[in-house]
Amino acid sequence: MNKEMRLTDEDLALIKSLYADNLPALKLLRKMFLPEVNPTSPLGQNFDLWMTLKIEDQTDEQIITNIKARNTLINHVESVLMQLNSLAGTKTETVEETRKRLAANSSK
Repeated sequence: MNKEMRLTDEDLALIKSLYADNLPALKLLRKMFLPEVNPTSPLGQNFDLWMTLKIEDQTDEQIITNIKARNTLINHVESVLMQLNSLAGTKTETVEETRKRLAANSSK
C-alpha cells in the first residue's frame, strides 16, 4: 500500500538534520513559542504572553472560549514539539538495508 504522507522524505531529512540529538534546539523552540513566567526577570518584564488578552468588555462565555482556545493552542504547540523530537530520532533505511538487516537477524 503506497499512501502519500503529510511529510515528504525531504521534510523528514530536514527535521533529522535540525533536531536529531539536538534537544537544546527543541527547548529553544518551546521557549520561543511557549514563554514561561521567569522569577529572575527584571521588574516590569515578567508576564505571560498567552494571557495578554483584554477581557474588560467580554462576556463570561467569551472569556471561557478564549481561555479554551489558548489551552488548545498550547497543547498543539507541545504536541508538535514532541512530534519533531520523535521524528528526529526515527531511523530510516532503504528497502535493501531492511532486507539485509532481516536476513542477518534470521540467521541467528
